[in-house]
Amino acid sequence: MTLESIYFLSQIIAVAAIIGSLLFVGFQVQQSRKMERAAAQRELLYRVSDFTRHYAEMDPKVALCFLDYENADSSSQGRFGAYVSEFIFITEAAFSMRRDGFFTEGTWQGIEGGALAMLRTPGGAQWWEYGKRYIGFEIVEHLERRLGEIDPDTPDFLDLVPSFRKGISEAEAQGERATEGTGSD
Repeated sequence: MTLESIYFLSQIIAVAAIIGSLLFVGFQVQQSRKMERAAAQRELLYRVSDFTRHYAEMDPKVALCFLDYENADSSSQGRFGAYVSEFIFITEAAFSMRRDGFFTEGTWQGIEGGALAMLRTPGGAQWWEYGKRYIGFEIVEHLERRLGEIDPDTPDFLDLVPSFRKGISEAEAQGERATEGTGSD
């Protein structure tokens, strides 16, 4: 074997090593992206889960805002506004993550459906007239378009889980009982 043959052989081995290392780096980048996507989804789904847990702890007066936001007391309006805003901000994050390829279509549809169902309640629609003024314009445009596409007979947020509507009815009944003894004799 001549010196020239050894030189060409070493060049071939060097090129193969470079190609192999580039393939390995590409594989690592792909794995890293998958892990980043999974972590992003997991974090946002944790926020949704935490949000749902807060609904179970919601003051009945605040929950009544789903039926009538405009006529609720200011404290209930404030807490209701913070509650719904939080979910709309979660929806906005999911919207951006989906656009950037970090979210699956199925997960997006669940989050979007929750936001739309919330905004379709009577009180949610009343709040939306104020809330959309400080929410990002891209998600506002998207939700406005989607709200216009939904069949009016589609169940809203209070119909997603049987306990939601039942809890609202119980809160209304408690409110009526609380005001019965306040009349003048």
